Amino acid sequence: MSDFFLQNPPLICVAARVQFMPLALISEEYIPKLQEALRLKGYPHFETFEMNALRIDQDAQAGMSLTFDSLPRWSFSNLEKTICVRVDRESVTLFFADYHHFSQTQPIYSEILTIVEKTIPSLTLVSIQLRYINHIPLQVDENAADWVIPSVLGMPVLEGLGRQGSISETGFQTAEGGSLVVRCAALANGFTLPADILPLNIRLKHQLHCQTPFILLENVHTRPTSPALFTAEDCLRQLSGLRTHITNIFKATVTPTALESWK
Repeated sequence: MSDFFLQNPPLICVAARVQFMPLALISEEYIPKLQEALRLKGYPHFETFEMNALRIDQDAQAGMSLTFDSLPRWSFSNLEKTICVRVDRESVTLFFADYHHFSQTQPIYSEILTIVEKTIPSLTLVSIQLRYINHIPLQVDENAADWVIPSVLGMPVLEGLGRQGSISETGFQTAEGGSLVVRCAALANGFTLPADILPLNIRLKHQLHCQTPFILLENVHTRPTSPALFTAEDCLRQLSGLRTHITNIFKATVTPTALESWK
């Protein structure tokens, strides 16, 4: 286990997503059992909402047809709303708004994943993802290069042009067959979370919409797995492995001065 630890990390959200085989859809019949099991463990907040999924019908008479299907999504949160469990028909995602080190969060991972394993039988694991989202506010006399290295900042500031923001993405292939993506957004203002995970029933350290300049630094490590029966123990082991590369990428992406300020 990595000894890397920051006393004041810029993390505002960590998300661990477990993807299951589409044929083993999580149906509505399991949700009441899951809700009760999570409620007894300290997750009383429950919410149901709809998400739109894109469907391509290649057999349509007029050619390829694009439609949106409305699919259910369920959200379970702890009393403080610092931890959220999101469930849809093919995945379970754990969100943490107060996160410092994997060792501190490991018992929570284990507890929630064990509840899923016992409540929803015969799930087949096909991929797992760990996602770290950092929010770095910029003061009046600071610029993005004070906090992250120039190679991840995207387009430079051009003379005579007022840049509203810059977004870059860098991809890596890991030796284990996974993909690791680093996204860096330097923005004048905007949402402090990526749009694809909204809405999110969780209480962030910063307001959801930031009115001042900031950097949104996101590290996403996804690894496909050989289809296998989902178990909490195996999933936790794989999550522990995913974070190693994310830690190394984070240390290589931010400046030494920034790293020192978060210790």
